[in-house]
Amino acid sequence: MAGFYFLRHKPLDTVTRYFVYFLVLTFSIETIGHIPTLIYYYEELHFLKDTFWAQNFWLFNPYLILSFLVYINYFKWKINSLGARKILNILSVFYLVTAIGNLIFSDVFFTTFSSYTYMMGTLLVFLSISYYYYEILTSDRILVIKNSISFYISVAALIFHLVSTPLFIYFKYFDRSLSPEFINFYLILFMSVNIFMYTCFSIGFAICSQKKNSY
Repeated sequence: MAGFYFLRHKPLDTVTRYFVYFLVLTFSIETIGHIPTLIYYYEELHFLKDTFWAQNFWLFNPYLILSFLVYINYFKWKINSLGARKILNILSVFYLVTAIGNLIFSDVFFTTFSSYTYMMGTLLVFLSISYYYYEILTSDRILVIKNSISFYISVAALIFHLVSTPLFIYFKYFDRSLSPEFINFYLILFMSVNIFMYTCFSIGFAICSQKKNSY
């Protein structure tokens, strides 16, 4: 809702428009991803326990690839350097091919989150944001940084991926029966960084929608 509020006031920001559409897709994916939880807790749905609906890795593994590519390309279009854009284009194609290959030729697709998808994707997101920050620091854009929606998105993305990456990488080792305390810690921490990220997005959308010279 905050994203669409921003687009109402900044309809010409095409790059951010697609990012808002991505957030809508994310909401839809997250909603569908709760089906296994419903199957687990509601006896009426227990007949689905032996179907693919009982897990959601098949849904989130492809989504994670798309998610990282969206962030990488969002910041790619927020930088002016053609050389940096070319590097990010090449790395994006390499990442897409290898991440899909990893899902096909490994056993992670239906069983756990892909560590490769998350580690490589996080590195490329950090690289794209680094290019973005470098251009800001070496230009006059630093003077109006508070008017930049991409700055708010970059801060949220950096913190979120920095905290969540270790959680996803070691997810396959989580076992509620062996370490319920750690599972609870995981859930609280993951919920916290999600709240931080989407709050940061919302604040950025709200502030920048009112700025005349936002970018």
